[in-house]
Order: sequence, then C-alpha cells, then structure tokens
Amino acid sequence: MEGILEGDILKWAVMILVGALSGSLAARIIKGDSFGFAINAILGIAGAIVGGFIFDLLNFDSPGAGIVKVVDDQFGVTLPQNIVGMIISATVGSIIILFLSNVLGLGKRRRS
Repeated sequence: MEGILEGDILKWAVMILVGALSGSLAARIIKGDSFGFAINAILGIAGAIVGGFIFDLLNFDSPGAGIVKVVDDQFGVTLPQNIVGMIISATVGSIIILFLSNVLGLGKRRRS
C-alpha cells in the first residue's frame, strides 16, 4: 500500500509542478506577468487537459521529442521526454485558455 501511495504522491507533485510552470509560462507570454503559484498550477492543469485534447486531435505524438533531441545534441543533457511534452502541451493549452478568456472579456477586474 505504501508503494502505491508514494507513487500517487509523486504523480500529484509532478502534475502540480508542471502545471505551475506551464501556467506561469503562459501567463508571462499572454499578460507579461505571473498569477502566483496556486493560480498558475490550476491554469496549467486545465491547460494540460486542453493541450492534450488538441495534440490528440491533431495526432501529434509527443510534442517534446524534438526539443529533447536538440537539448541532448547541443548540451549533452538528457531530459525526460514525457515531462517536456507535458510542459509544452500544458503551456499551449494554458495560452489558449488565457487567449480565449481575454477575447471573451473574462477575468478582467472592473474598477469603479
């Protein structure tokens, strides 16, 4: 039971950290600033769902494969392909979410 629980905790930690990184990247690309760790993580996790759906729809296998190869060739650093792919697809999905929320006028604070 402990092995299962430890594996689940690791999966949750990776999901939250990848979400926070992806949400932060998307926020900086779209709005030029970050939202903070918690909102970035939520945005990144939602972005992973959207990005995963879009990459599956377009039949892209692993969006990180090319980047992993370039980094390995140029710098001799081997990155885990699945993590890079998750970051890329979650960031793309997060950018789409932020773009659509800007187009629809959602999330803007009204000042009185």
